[in-house]
Amino acid sequence: MLLPIARLSRGSLLRSHTRLSILRPSHYPSIICSLRRSMASTVWTPNRYPSARRSDHIDTYHSEAKGEVKIHDPYNWLEKDAEEKDAWVAAQEAFTRGFLDANLDRTRLEEEIRTSTDYEKFGPPVLRDDGRWYWSYNSGLQAQSVYYRSRDGTLPNSVYGSGGEVFFDPNVLSKDGSVSLSTAAYSRDGKWFAYALSRSGSDFTNVYVRSTEHPLTDANNDLRLADELRFVKFSSIAWTHDNQGFFYQRFPDRTSHGPADSDNAGTETDGDRDAELFYHRVGTKQSRDISVIKNPEQPQWLWGAGISEVDGRWLELSVSRDTSRKNLLWLADLEKDTIGPNLSWIKLVDGFDAEYSIIGNDGYTFYLHTNVDAPQYKVITVDVEAFIKASKAGSAHIKDFSKDLIPEDKDAHLEDASILGQDRLVLVYKRNVKDELYIHDLKTGQQLKRLASDHVGSLAAYGRRKQPFFFVWLTGFDTPGVAARYDFTKPSGGKADGKWSVWRETKVSGLAGEGGFLSEQVWYKSKDGTKVPMFVVRHKDTPLDGTAPAIQYGYGGFSISIGPFFSPSILTAMRTYGFVLAVPNIRGGGEFGEEWHLAGTRERKVNCFDDFIAASEWLVENNYAAKGKIAINGGSNGGLLVAASVNRGPEGLFGAAIAEVGVHDLLKFADFTIGRAWTSDYGNPHDPHDFDFIYPISPVHNVPANKTLPPMLLLTADHDDRVVPLHSFKLAATLQHVAASNPHPLLLRLELKAGHGAGKSTELKIKEAADKWSFAAQTIGLKWKENVTGKTRM
Repeated sequence: MLLPIARLSRGSLLRSHTRLSILRPSHYPSIICSLRRSMASTVWTPNRYPSARRSDHIDTYHSEAKGEVKIHDPYNWLEKDAEEKDAWVAAQEAFTRGFLDANLDRTRLEEEIRTSTDYEKFGPPVLRDDGRWYWSYNSGLQAQSVYYRSRDGTLPNSVYGSGGEVFFDPNVLSKDGSVSLSTAAYSRDGKWFAYALSRSGSDFTNVYVRSTEHPLTDANNDLRLADELRFVKFSSIAWTHDNQGFFYQRFPDRTSHGPADSDNAGTETDGDRDAELFYHRVGTKQSRDISVIKNPEQPQWLWGAGISEVDGRWLELSVSRDTSRKNLLWLADLEKDTIGPNLSWIKLVDGFDAEYSIIGNDGYTFYLHTNVDAPQYKVITVDVEAFIKASKAGSAHIKDFSKDLIPEDKDAHLEDASILGQDRLVLVYKRNVKDELYIHDLKTGQQLKRLASDHVGSLAAYGRRKQPFFFVWLTGFDTPGVAARYDFTKPSGGKADGKWSVWRETKVSGLAGEGGFLSEQVWYKSKDGTKVPMFVVRHKDTPLDGTAPAIQYGYGGFSISIGPFFSPSILTAMRTYGFVLAVPNIRGGGEFGEEWHLAGTRERKVNCFDDFIAASEWLVENNYAAKGKIAINGGSNGGLLVAASVNRGPEGLFGAAIAEVGVHDLLKFADFTIGRAWTSDYGNPHDPHDFDFIYPISPVHNVPANKTLPPMLLLTADHDDRVVPLHSFKLAATLQHVAASNPHPLLLRLELKAGHGAGKSTELKIKEAADKWSFAAQTIGLKWKENVTGKTRM
């Protein structure tokens, strides 16, 4: 998923800070004065943006329809690490900060969001093989969640508080909360803990190993091993069952990263190429790690490794070349082969035709979650022993050795499948964007029971196959989080008997915790007549008379489903300003399987924008929101969605547009970091056929010159090495040039020491949310709703 900078070095960051502190607010005195006169709205004075040089740079592309095409790229210098760019970014930061901070209600909103965020957060517990329970916990405003464990084999009850002892506290690793735990895995015997740390939100991580006998509670007394694995990115950690080591993916060395404790990783734009799968033995240097597989002829391929859960016999390798729902699937028999570059691969799937994910095995019988001939997904069994025999005799295809265990349900998307409780399949279906949880018999596929049938929202199951229980995490627009436990018992009369109990419920404070929120699902028609579902959430006191403002959030890409979610900052904004929340499940997502996803890709990408625009029009036509009072919002691919919708949508429909870490230069996205992987959704701009449908929708290249644009806030971060900041830089510069006289502000916000979103500290999230929703309120002209007080609730 795109969560998804032209490099800012440590020196240039310091230069940016210096310039920002000495810049005089000469660009925005009229802004401050007008805000002091009226808190309800901001009188904007156009043509006052910081200047940006326009170069004569020309890029040459090839069009299937027009042949050679030359495209003027006047802001290509914003792609490079240079003092000119640093000065422009610093000026933009100061200009935007002056506008946002002049809103006297902004600080008030930040404090309300902080209050609503200050509640205990936790994750479902997991029983590890050292006989202890482990779970995440945040007391409320801690920068990063802390990992706790039980003191013995007893799971603490549902009383509030941490309930155990600290096992791993990432907050001790940095003063500002910028070091986060990216991924982690325990060895089979529970003795070792391997974990990946990210700095400032970068996708690059460093992997370390520690004994579970030595918790991390004090950085000055860190008893981790000397093992340090660099340049790890998009990697799992897969322990072999002998507890000696694990598989991981890394990229070639980059001298630009500097030492492991520096903050340089994440500030470059170089393409991610030549990934390699390694095996690391505990207690050895990375230079001695064993290379397992690489493919110089396919530098874009990525390697996802796993170990068969029950027997530990099989190395499972999923190979991807892009973000499409297609992968290769290979196996290696670790009982017969020595770990190294000469493994005898059993290539179950050796073509990029569909998605195959292993969910477990019993000997040679493997269970796979797949979309092969099933766009809504299904579960199949594969006889690997028969496949091996056939492949030795000649060619073999997985379809000839597989059977449907859980056939495709044409009316529901099978989003997740797990083998739990020894012989049970636990399935999560998404039916009309609402999750359903079922238990099936592993051998027959028979459906035995549905759990949590009264819950309307999102569900996720957590557990291990050998344990006679699992946990379920339930969330929704008004449900911050419930951890429930299901204990299996012997089947009786064809039914799955068992005990359901709530382990712990989240208790929320502040305006987000006072209740009174109502949610419903509506359906509307898009431009081409396609029916699209949308969740609408409002407070019971918000009238449906066509006067309310709205926050409309969308994504629409990469088969990512947007189900009901809990956001204390959005709920707070709903209470303070009377916003309605609208979440349309537009094409491009995975809500209705692969066909829904493909309907929003490549030539069909415009469907995403049309679906999103039609959602706003429906809100206005049906009196849920007022025209010109809808603040559209999205991040990553959703940032592209927002910017493209502004370019494409009717004038005056949107009241504000807030695009976060968006992909805005669709002619160059494939040239930076992991961008080439997104060509499966967007198309390849360097392909003449694809160029013809990409160029007309690229936000940077299609800013309208004769159209009033809504207030826009583009957010990015200096360590975003997923969607690099130059996308937002170039769109901001283009907007401020083409629409310099626009009657509404077109602003850029840069977060320092942050990445694409993952690992961002609680405090940074709070400040960012306050900036976003106060920007929407001050530009739309909303007044603070008085007599609104937050209360604590369950």
